[in-house]
Amino acid sequence: MNQANDIDIVLTWVDGNNPEWQARYKQFCNSTKEGDKREIRFRDWNLLRHWFRGIETFAPWVRKIHFVTSGELPEWLNLNHPKLNWVKHSDFIPAQYLPTFNINAIETNFHRIEGLSSQFIYFNDDMFLTRKTLPTDFFRNGLPCDFAILDPIFPVEYPEIFVNNTLVINRNFSKKTAIKKNLGKWINLRYGKYLLKSLLLLPWNKFPGLLNAHLAHPFRKETFAEVWQAEPDILNTTGLAKFRSHTNVNQWIFRFWYIAKGEFCPRNILKTGQTFEIQTSTLDDICTAVRTQKYKQVCLNDGLDIPDFEAMSQKLQEAFNEILPHKSAFEI
Repeated sequence: MNQANDIDIVLTWVDGNNPEWQARYKQFCNSTKEGDKREIRFRDWNLLRHWFRGIETFAPWVRKIHFVTSGELPEWLNLNHPKLNWVKHSDFIPAQYLPTFNINAIETNFHRIEGLSSQFIYFNDDMFLTRKTLPTDFFRNGLPCDFAILDPIFPVEYPEIFVNNTLVINRNFSKKTAIKKNLGKWINLRYGKYLLKSLLLLPWNKFPGLLNAHLAHPFRKETFAEVWQAEPDILNTTGLAKFRSHTNVNQWIFRFWYIAKGEFCPRNILKTGQTFEIQTSTLDDICTAVRTQKYKQVCLNDGLDIPDFEAMSQKLQEAFNEILPHKSAFEI
């Protein structure tokens, strides 16, 4: 039975090297015109072992890890570990959305995972713990630790998804009322220099967008169910898209929702983590940050245009081996 203070982790992973997965992927690529179909987005940096070592070492307080895949598994994973729950897409995603290669369709259905605790932290497989953490880094008094910072939407990759998220929030919440009701959570000195963004954007009547941190993020399962009840059409559209699409919303819609409701504990989470784009020019900085354990968590975003993938992957593995050299109980 889940207890009120239990905190789980949801981890999504794709084995892009699996021949069966590749065959399914290519089949739907050929039959679907729209969506982001770049297979390179799913390549493996061979750091998953270090992800599990990091959780065991730096977050031993986690109750359960729900390991979400389309059906594939790393051959070294110990499925008998009492904290591990292997979850296939077919175990929780409605049948009409399957098979899916759309991370947004997967993320927006997390609340359907059987046995998932009310409080959970979502990790992509490029997000790693590198220093000791506490439950209060993610939740306080049953609420996610987060920041409410207004931020305009810029024309980056798939900006329509961020626009769609913001449209939903503006459709359901008054910016003026939301901020006035929880003023201390919006105008908060913990946010440091980022507070200036919110102050400058206060005069606008609508939410222009919210600042996101590409790091492991806390959620409450109840928020997912609430948004599904309020906005089933756009979530259904997201689920039906086989690949990431301009018509989608993503996980941030649930974050935006609880921020607009004031259901979070103010904290500048950017102080505890750092996002890096893996490039030749950033590799040394990344390895140094890992080795020195500068941050509690790091996100290593695939730069995609990598001239020597194998060599860079090896250097990253060596850096993680320095702080996490020993096999975890999650490894056979």
